[in-house]
Amino acid sequence: MNINVCKWNKKDLTDLRSRLLSLADEKYREFHMSLCKTSKLEIIGIRLPIIRSIAKEILKNSPELFIKNVKCRYYEEQMLKALVTAGEKKSFSQKRADIERLIPEIDNWAVCDTFCSALKPKKDELDEMFLFVKEHIFGSYEYEIRTAAVLGMNYLVTEKYIDELLSMYEKTDCSYYYTSMAVAWALSVCFVNFRDETLEFMKSSNLDKLTFNRTIQKIIDSYRVSPEDKALVKAMRK
Repeated sequence: MNINVCKWNKKDLTDLRSRLLSLADEKYREFHMSLCKTSKLEIIGIRLPIIRSIAKEILKNSPELFIKNVKCRYYEEQMLKALVTAGEKKSFSQKRADIERLIPEIDNWAVCDTFCSALKPKKDELDEMFLFVKEHIFGSYEYEIRTAAVLGMNYLVTEKYIDELLSMYEKTDCSYYYTSMAVAWALSVCFVNFRDETLEFMKSSNLDKLTFNRTIQKIIDSYRVSPEDKALVKAMRK
């Protein structure tokens, strides 16, 4: 199919689905299914670099229509929708409505984290990003919360936001596995970049025991943390 002339009508979307199915890698499908167990959509089995390449093609031709019209039966279609939403040549404010519609559809860590890494807000959009994260990190849906936590980790671990970010992570609902893991991951990044502030936070935080210990493990696993600091936080395990 020639994506450059697509109008993203029913025929175009059917042709795209056929193209995706033709790229199926059964061994990779089995492997990815073992890693991405919460997706409610069927997994075809296409490696992410190939999906990224197709998303780039779509972004050159009517991405708004693609986002509006695509109906996701397969995980890879959801991943494409997430990448196209993130990659649109629009400001964060202009993307906001599409992002708000996308988040309730996310049901796995892979689409969540890939979307977050692809969004790339500009420096002058970070205040708006912070407010977005603050709104959604206290949501009721597991991947809404994870999306906010990962966006905070990716873009807001800076001197301007670190204190409020740590406070938000402490108050995040970590009763879900994938939100707990996201908060632990995010706090390990905070530790790498703001060691003293994060260490003081950990000494007095009200994080649940599981998330606290996962944070320590993430810090220990980081190649950017000194052996001395790894020993220090290891002794803090609950």
